[in-house]
Amino acid sequence: MTAAPAVGVVLTALPAQSAVAGGIIYDAPETQRQAARLRDRAANLDHTGDHSAAQRARSEADSRRQRVRWCVDTETNV
Repeated sequence: MTAAPAVGVVLTALPAQSAVAGGIIYDAPETQRQAARLRDRAANLDHTGDHSAAQRARSEADSRRQRVRWCVDTETNV
C-alpha cells in the first residue's frame, strides 16, 4: 500500500529525463544521484567498520544503476 502514494507522486512530477519501463516511471538522473549517495554511504560504513551494512548499500546502489541502464536501453531499443 505504501507504493501507491509514491507512484502517484512520481506520476505527477515527471522530469524531462524520465524513463518508462514496464509501466513504471523512473527518474534516471535522480536514481543515479541516489546510487551515488548509497555508494558514499557504503564508503562511510566501511570506514566505521560496519562492512555488512556497507555491502547492502553497495548492492542497492548497483541495483539502482542497473535499473537506469535497463530503462535507457529500453528507450533506445523501442
